Amino acid sequence: MEPVSIIGLLVFFVLLVMGVPIAFCMLLVGFFGLAQVIGFLPALASAKTIMYHSIANWLYVCVPMFILMGHFANSSGIIKDIFNFFNVWFGRLPGALAIVTIATSAIFAFATGSSLAATAVLGKITLPEMDRFNYSRKLSLGSIVAGGSLGNLIPPSIGLVLFGIITDQSIGRLLLAAIFPGLIVSMLFIIMITVRVWRNPELVPGSSVSKRSWREKWYSFKGVWGVFVLIILVLGSIFAGVATVTEAASVGAFGSFLILLFRGKFSWKSLWETLGETSRTTAMIFLLIASVSLFTRFLTFSGFTRNLGHLIVTSGNVPPELILVAVYILFLVSGCLMDATSLMLVLTPIVFPIILKIGFDPIWFGVMTVIMIEIGFMTPPVGLCVYVLKSVSDASLVDIFRSIFPFVVMWLVGVAVMTLFPEIVLFLPRIMVGP
Repeated sequence: MEPVSIIGLLVFFVLLVMGVPIAFCMLLVGFFGLAQVIGFLPALASAKTIMYHSIANWLYVCVPMFILMGHFANSSGIIKDIFNFFNVWFGRLPGALAIVTIATSAIFAFATGSSLAATAVLGKITLPEMDRFNYSRKLSLGSIVAGGSLGNLIPPSIGLVLFGIITDQSIGRLLLAAIFPGLIVSMLFIIMITVRVWRNPELVPGSSVSKRSWREKWYSFKGVWGVFVLIILVLGSIFAGVATVTEAASVGAFGSFLILLFRGKFSWKSLWETLGETSRTTAMIFLLIASVSLFTRFLTFSGFTRNLGHLIVTSGNVPPELILVAVYILFLVSGCLMDATSLMLVLTPIVFPIILKIGFDPIWFGVMTVIMIEIGFMTPPVGLCVYVLKSVSDASLVDIFRSIFPFVVMWLVGVAVMTLFPEIVLFLPRIMVGP
């Protein structure tokens, strides 16, 4: 393996440890590494072309549109109505409020694609409710963090969009591929909560709600029907091939804005703040995409990616499944040390060519990558959802981290199921109409 690539990676990690933003780490190492391989002037010319073409694609308009859609949905306060809707319908189940928290998170994820936003809002709405009915913090805190962690997997997922851009895979197929996995993990959470409460009723000593009439149940649709229509329009149009991902994202953003208007939550000040926040987030993501494209080109030109893949494929009779497990472990360990975006940008360019060489489906692996990153949203010391919940509640970090263990186990069960049965992930993309 070329020494320049090894030196470049070492410099990259040193800069990262020193606290240099990841985009600038990749820019510096990518450019100067490329200059070392092909010369300074050719590297300068290549960097300009590579970085421009990495983001000069109309398809990537879906990034700000999905972000805008999430901000409008969050500002409209729909999560409270979603919570009330599920509470009315499923409020008599064991551990009802914890189950309702998971269900609310899943539906809210379809409208926002943001784990952190879901955790923050759920922490403000559902934790006081569970405290009111004396729910054990071992259950309530864990259910909020676990529910929030679904946000970056269930489409529209910015994580999947980034994976598609980095690896040049169909973003539409990636988004559809994540629907069943997201719902399956949600069901695993709900089953686990039900079993825990059945075995230990002291976790939920209070009765959350009384029996609701059918009139109340049907009336509960009033606050959420627009969200369900919006989800069907966005994902349904992608699946049917009626709209591209960009067009569907634009419809979603506009629909989310209409919900904001109809609910009477619109203000010019909030609109300005939303547009500003969307612009800042989009600029950050596009800078990261441009940086990772230059960094990836350096790894390719230096021979690192090719040689690493060749080394793994030809290094004896190592089963592909064992290599996959090693990749999973790498993501899990790294997820304890890096935030989600950094983790994807650093590891995907390195491990994706290996996964292709040993014969795994790229769409399936994209979903599994985001799942492993989602687990990182929960695990210490860099569990962002945990810190968000801490910021909006009186819970201690120790209590929150202790509460998430059963949910992390369910995430890992989901990983095992979707690894053994990849068709769960690939079914919808294979019958999707269009590219």
